[in-house]
Amino acid sequence: MLIVSDLDGTLIGKSQPVSRANRDGFEKAKRRGAICSIATGRSLKAAQEVLEPSFPIDYLIFSSGAGIWDWKKRSLLHQSALETKEIQFLHQYLSSQKLDYTIQLEAPDSHLFLHTKLNSTNPGFSLRISGHARFGSPLDSALLPNHASEFIVIDSSPEAFSNHERIVSDLSSEFNVVRATSPLDGYSVWTEIFPQETSKAFAADWVRQFHRIPLEKTYALGNDYNDLQLLAWATNSLVVGDAVPMLLEKYKATKGHLEDSFAWAIDEWLEKKD
Repeated sequence: MLIVSDLDGTLIGKSQPVSRANRDGFEKAKRRGAICSIATGRSLKAAQEVLEPSFPIDYLIFSSGAGIWDWKKRSLLHQSALETKEIQFLHQYLSSQKLDYTIQLEAPDSHLFLHTKLNSTNPGFSLRISGHARFGSPLDSALLPNHASEFIVIDSSPEAFSNHERIVSDLSSEFNVVRATSPLDGYSVWTEIFPQETSKAFAADWVRQFHRIPLEKTYALGNDYNDLQLLAWATNSLVVGDAVPMLLEKYKATKGHLEDSFAWAIDEWLEKKD
């Protein structure tokens, strides 16, 4: 069986590490022969800040699928990236829409980014730039990177959702456009733009095929809009009890993410397996 869990808002809270019970849940699953992975929107560097080297997983899917890291061997197994022409196109399109965005560099260095001019009227964007200033540089249109893991549009305005929907309408035929709630302020809309075949779901399926695991033996746990594709991919999906309403309407819920929700899910899945 393949078990894939989101990280922020699922395994950990804003200032809470992975609980002992949730960690034990991974160890229990691995004793039963499961392949375990965490799939996160965090970069590799940011994930390593909250998961110690001995954490009991096999793979880390980071930057929402832009990279797959072998957790035991400490090596990059797979990565995908936007190419030069795509980067130029997205830069021109988003600039024409007068949106604030970052360009995250290619995995495994996707914690590094270029950003548009700081916009004091967009607090969610300002928070992202100031909070990660040591990793970011102002964007120069004449010096765009040749490869990038993704673009992230950050929008705190009342029109944030409609702006996101417009981007989806305009770009989804050529790119994978994913909505996420800002992990920094909890309300700003992040629109993440990836290559068409980059997502938590694609990366999880790469792991599944690598280990020749039947699709009916896949299990996923998530909490936010950016987990929708992963949850739809897995045959057995659950969401945390405090997930966004859209997910609670579609999937059975476990406990809240600060109530050892992953440990609860593992017990349900292993019981179902038996």
